[in-house]
Amino acid sequence: MEHLKTFFNRFNNNSKISPSKPFTLKEFDSLEERFKIEFPKSFKFFALTYGNIWTPNILDLIDEKEIEISDVQEFWNAEKIIFDKENEWTSNIEENLIPFASDCMGNIFCFAVKDLISSKEDCNVYFYDHDFDTIENLSLNFDEWIEQFNKIND
Repeated sequence: MEHLKTFFNRFNNNSKISPSKPFTLKEFDSLEERFKIEFPKSFKFFALTYGNIWTPNILDLIDEKEIEISDVQEFWNAEKIIFDKENEWTSNIEENLIPFASDCMGNIFCFAVKDLISSKEDCNVYFYDHDFDTIENLSLNFDEWIEQFNKIND
């Protein structure tokens, strides 16, 4: 899981005022139980180790390098995932998605519930664009999705 540590060390921009807070095992288990899903192991490791990190400098790198990928700005805590799933964007779309992060414009990175209920080792990462009401498959798994950011040169 070295690539997750690399990502955290390179991009986490939380401060002492607003520190990142890893999920507790109880929060994580409660989240999975509530939606009757099982998150991929690498995402679970990331959430339990690093939590709701804030990564605004990714957008600066993407803009500077003129790379065509969506920036991730905020990884969500369990409370925000539940609130969105039950009350906001992902509660109002036809596709059954579980959000876990957002970009600088409030668009959402998600997993498909159909993948999470089948207890797959890995599952695709999707991007929900709330302006256009579209869903795009971004990568085959969470690790691959994280690695695309690690590959951006300073």
